[in-house]
Amino acid sequence: MPARNGDHGYGWVSKLLHWLTFGLIVGQFVVGYTMTTENAAADAAADRVHDAKKLCDDRPDEERCEDELDRREDALDDAADDSPSGLHVVLGLAILAMAVLRVSWRRVGGLPPWADALSASERFLEAWLEKALLLLLFVIPITGLLLVVESDDWVGLHVAAHLAFFVMLALHIGLVLKHTVIQRDRHLARML
Repeated sequence: MPARNGDHGYGWVSKLLHWLTFGLIVGQFVVGYTMTTENAAADAAADRVHDAKKLCDDRPDEERCEDELDRREDALDDAADDSPSGLHVVLGLAILAMAVLRVSWRRVGGLPPWADALSASERFLEAWLEKALLLLLFVIPITGLLLVVESDDWVGLHVAAHLAFFVMLALHIGLVLKHTVIQRDRHLARML
């Protein structure tokens, strides 16, 4: 298989970049959604410890009770510090680097001609989807980094970009399945 894209279709470099990006994104979403779940659990546990401190009031061993709850609270803080946010940031940077590589390779390697089975409207949709997905490969990590570096002001755009990504991805997968499974099955049925 040639490295560059051409009449034969996508070359091995484009395919490799595509599947590496896919793997990074899957890993990122697993880490990101696990991180959210763990942070919510840690927050709930911290709330329970905080509420339990009220129970220490008016006890003969009030000071010892509060010390024990402070130790538990410190342990929860330490556990929260071990959250996978560092990995989340590294994966975001890797996705951003992959986006730069993909855009650069598109300029060098070009694009193969459209598949004959694609209608004009499907070609338009797929071209638009590819550009939107590439753009989101920049927007999502950049807004994530801005959340880490600046403030929570970027959370709305970060979440909206995730939602847009899932919509674009579903449409992209739908088109791929239509042409690789549905139309192939119809073609095979006509041949029989």
